[in-house]
Amino acid sequence: MTKRATLLMEAEPYSSASGFLNAQLAEELSQSGYTCDGFYRQHPVPGNGLIPLATADRIRRLRARPPADLAVYCDRGLAMHPPGRELASRTLVLFHGLMGSPASWLGTPAIDRYCVLSGYMEEVLTSLLAMPDWSRRRCLEPRAFHAVSRLTPALPCVEHPDGDPRMKGGELPEHLRRLLEGEDVIGHALQPFKADWQAVTAILLNLNGMALEHGLGRRFRLAIVEEDFAQVAQAFASKSPESEAAQAGLDAMGLTLEDVLVPVGHLSQAALFQLFRAARFGLAYNVFPEPFGFYVLESVFNGCPVYTNGIGNNRHALPPGHGLHVREGVGMAFGDVGAYAEVAAHIFEDVRAPQANAAACLRGREHILRTFTREAFSRDVEACLRRLEGPEPEPLAFETLEVQPSPLVRGMDEEGHVVSDFAHVTLEPEEMRLLGEVRGHRAGEVLARSIPQSELELLQGLFSKGVVALRPAAKPLR
Repeated sequence: MTKRATLLMEAEPYSSASGFLNAQLAEELSQSGYTCDGFYRQHPVPGNGLIPLATADRIRRLRARPPADLAVYCDRGLAMHPPGRELASRTLVLFHGLMGSPASWLGTPAIDRYCVLSGYMEEVLTSLLAMPDWSRRRCLEPRAFHAVSRLTPALPCVEHPDGDPRMKGGELPEHLRRLLEGEDVIGHALQPFKADWQAVTAILLNLNGMALEHGLGRRFRLAIVEEDFAQVAQAFASKSPESEAAQAGLDAMGLTLEDVLVPVGHLSQAALFQLFRAARFGLAYNVFPEPFGFYVLESVFNGCPVYTNGIGNNRHALPPGHGLHVREGVGMAFGDVGAYAEVAAHIFEDVRAPQANAAACLRGREHILRTFTREAFSRDVEACLRRLEGPEPEPLAFETLEVQPSPLVRGMDEEGHVVSDFAHVTLEPEEMRLLGEVRGHRAGEVLARSIPQSELELLQGLFSKGVVALRPAAKPLR
């Protein structure tokens, strides 16, 4: 008997990386016997963001239909209609990120299964669902450790090494083609609105300074999206405090912003892959925690190494020695611009002796070809649907869960500086003491200490800041 699925998703099929996965998921559901009805974009017509007439009409149409067997949301699609049994017998949410209507999915029983695209996101989402309430001795969502499924994404480049023609975008512009064929060293950072421009400009300035010092006779230039270039140019034109040091550095070398940054429009995958194959390095020093990271994987796949601060899944996307360089220190995270000289020095040496990076990227390509396949995605979707229909496991007892560093934490020093995907913080001495006392202990052991209410609130604050999280105990209770 044919089953019916209602899809409520932000990205239309093949409109972006998210749209690619939305389309692939719809195809897998069809192959599993579902007839799929797709609804896309929170604001499907102009003006709906201010006066939601189209949303009202879409909700009317959805509620006029009998409940579907399955509702499939993406994270931002949750804004289209509240999840509930009046819409479907079962509800599944695919998280491309965590930006969509968090109050509609955090701890709501209307969602039967949560799906993510990386081990990093699996840990982060689980830690959010398992946010402890120490006074009530329970997690926000008791099902937290059983309700999340990981789907291994099928990367377009695996089936289409020269770029998937269904992914929209323009051709490689002539001015960039000429630069790639010239003498300058071209890098790329084409993730709109994600870059940490203080880090990026510091790295570029150091690279060009070393080029002058060594008499290289070439500039280091970075291809970025036009929207980012306009934003950076505006900051320089307005002489914002953040741009003053970078402007002084450019002036000292006789360079302009246009000499180091190359604005580029939205590229098709074919054009993007051409850029990757000709570029010498990629930068992903970002402020946006990457949930998965198509971009860095596609760059390495095409032979271009990427250097990153490791935010989000960027520090987990590939094994070490596979073309993805994670370089970050506490000083960088806490505003020491001079610390980026070390990153630039590594890039400079790697550009001058590229053989090791070429071999690493080849290992990365082979790993991607083995891992991110349509077959793997199909298996994971099938397993997720089985779990959706199967019996629900008993929740883990709160007392057995362990206090461990949060998956958001990228680094921490002895002085209490915490480098985090959420927010960099400096812990107070009392917080550091408490962290040392509870880390690695089960919740039941922590509660057995009969700590005062003030200390319990301090502990709750460590969870709220994303410093620690609850995880299943590594060993059974004795």
